[in-house]
Amino acid sequence: MVDYGKRWESLIKGIDAPMFVAVNYEGSDKVSLRYLTGFTGEGSLLLTAERGAVLLTDSRYVEQAQRETAEAGVEVRELVTWLNSGLVEEIASSGACCAAFASARVTHRWVEQLEAKLEARLVSLPDPLSAQRAVKLPDEVALLRRAAEITDQALEQLLSEIRVGMTEIEVALRLEILIREAGAESVAFESNVSCGPNTALNHYNPALHPQSLKRGDLLLFDIGACYQGYRSDMTRTFCVGEADKRAREIYDLVLQANLAGIAAVREGADGIQVDKAARDVIVAAGHGEHFGHGLGHGIGMEVHEAPRLSQKSKDTLRAGMVVTVEPGVYLSGYGGVRIEDDVVVTRDGCEIITGFAKEELLVVG
Repeated sequence: MVDYGKRWESLIKGIDAPMFVAVNYEGSDKVSLRYLTGFTGEGSLLLTAERGAVLLTDSRYVEQAQRETAEAGVEVRELVTWLNSGLVEEIASSGACCAAFASARVTHRWVEQLEAKLEARLVSLPDPLSAQRAVKLPDEVALLRRAAEITDQALEQLLSEIRVGMTEIEVALRLEILIREAGAESVAFESNVSCGPNTALNHYNPALHPQSLKRGDLLLFDIGACYQGYRSDMTRTFCVGEADKRAREIYDLVLQANLAGIAAVREGADGIQVDKAARDVIVAAGHGEHFGHGLGHGIGMEVHEAPRLSQKSKDTLRAGMVVTVEPGVYLSGYGGVRIEDDVVVTRDGCEIITGFAKEELLVVG
């Protein structure tokens, strides 16, 4: 059971304002509202130490909001003008001298509209919930673990169905069905299923220019499931039919980098150190220029959260954080290999929660 009151208390203590305001309008900040209340629809949230959480929404969402926030004890109010004038009136009636908001989660126009009508001062903060959400509690880790299990299960089921001649989008759509059938509320993000030279494209969309699987192709899956709001993010690379020597060598190199990165994850390690542990393996093999992205990122209710594992990271790992470790080598015109795992940071290391096999380059199709 989520302790929403503790989440509210932690947030209010961490901001220099008596009130925090969050708005989800057409998907602008689904995460903050869900994290703080359990609500998955549109509305404005006002949070104070005295009144707790007040959710302003309209007739489309009132019953849904009452159901979803019952556990949190949120006061749900129906307003047609919850986005601006109604929100201004609610802030004014609270008597708060100022209200903080996350500048990373709202539009400039929204701020202008409120400032034009509001007597209370608006306090702009980058994203005060980001640091709070970075360290997961055991119940959150359990949801992330289940999201990873669903992803593992769906991919395992899919592999026996893969055939030469299928298109990337056919494979991706079948995988999405399997993920949903396994209990996910959705996929965690747009699935990247790529083959051949397309595997060198880090964020490939198979729906745009779908290619057919051919023998000898590398086949990359960058996929995840969303389970009760928490997301997995796993990458595995296979070969359609027998792999050539070059593919096996690249795969083995990336696997060693993946293992080195995982071995470096522990409480107190900084993002640069962990990135370096994996990157050094790839650089030593002469492929440094073929690994252009950071090693990993936090994952939770969003696919990309704090902390970051990269050459420019300013983050230090803490127990309870959940991060990805995803080195890769990408050769334009030939293809790429990436191996990505989700791991929970512990005091003396980490726990891998993505369980799909990776010990060798598996053949499919």
